[in-house]
Amino acid sequence: LPCSGRVDPMLVIKALHDGADAVLVSGCHPGDCHYTSGNLIARRRFAFLKSLLDYVGIEEGRVFFAWISASEGGKFAEIIRRISDRVREIGRFEKLNVNAEASIDES
Repeated sequence: LPCSGRVDPMLVIKALHDGADAVLVSGCHPGDCHYTSGNLIARRRFAFLKSLLDYVGIEEGRVFFAWISASEGGKFAEIIRRISDRVREIGRFEKLNVNAEASIDES
């Protein structure tokens, strides 16, 4: 997607449902969005998504959000290392509960 503000929270949940062990949504730094306010929309959507995770059976540490610019390769690599370490610590993601699977199938 061209902008983190376009990431639908259900797309993140679907990625986990389809086998991802973790998901990173990264966006431009606040005030630095080519689409004016996309990163602020992304921040609100991510806050909403975090409220859904427990409901659908996704434990904390599976979904991450970070502000990263294209010039911050070192920062990106460090975030990926931390996510990989977290996944090794908590193990592979097994499955969603029935409520989440029903919601995904209906969309």
